[in-house]
Amino acid sequence: MRWLGVLLGLVLFHLGPAPPNFAQEFPPDLLKNLQYRVSLGVCQNVATVNLSLKPLGSGHYLAEFSGAAKGAWKLLSRWLPERYQTEMVYHQGRFQPLVFREELQLKGQHVLKEYRFDYPQGRLELWRKAGNRELVLEWQTPLNGPIYDPLTLIYNLRLEALGPLAPGKTLRLPGVPSPDPAEMVLHIGPQTPQGLKIMLTIKETATGKESGPFFIHFAPEWTPTQAWTRVLEFGKLMARLLPGD
Repeated sequence: MRWLGVLLGLVLFHLGPAPPNFAQEFPPDLLKNLQYRVSLGVCQNVATVNLSLKPLGSGHYLAEFSGAAKGAWKLLSRWLPERYQTEMVYHQGRFQPLVFREELQLKGQHVLKEYRFDYPQGRLELWRKAGNRELVLEWQTPLNGPIYDPLTLIYNLRLEALGPLAPGKTLRLPGVPSPDPAEMVLHIGPQTPQGLKIMLTIKETATGKESGPFFIHFAPEWTPTQAWTRVLEFGKLMARLLPGD
């Protein structure tokens, strides 16, 4: 369930170190580890996942979404990868990805996908390995503008770095290609008791194929409180922020 997209008309820029006032721009809880309980249909506790952001130094940060299904619910690996991880740099008020990793189980094998953003050379590469094999280059494509992976998107939303998001607004952003470009569309919904509701859909521009919709609720301070989508076989797949986080 990678979140994909293309944004036209943006100019690629060199990624530099974070400015000295970055800490002052952080929401107070941005570096806080958030834990979520996952439910699937009528089953209320099938997995626990964590969302975190850690400083690496010199304006670089590591965002991670990871977790594990419980008991027989290992089948969740079909929809819930073991780990998303993004190495990011902070530049001009927003995050830009350097490396985006996705780890999942596929046909009984551990699979690692590593998207490498080479800004100086203007290319994006996908490196992949399965099982005990070595990482190999699977494809590369021109990198002609900013691109958002799922974690970069979430943390830029939390920074309020994507501009005003008033109810009724539609936002189109670039995302990780396949390698063909696609469009990631965010529809900003109303304020609800669970927070501001955002609907995300993904459309591959070459084929017109759509994924989603995916729904995310954000508290007023832009903490994601819950996210959900529908799985045909079981119903609603939902992650809820645990009390106290």
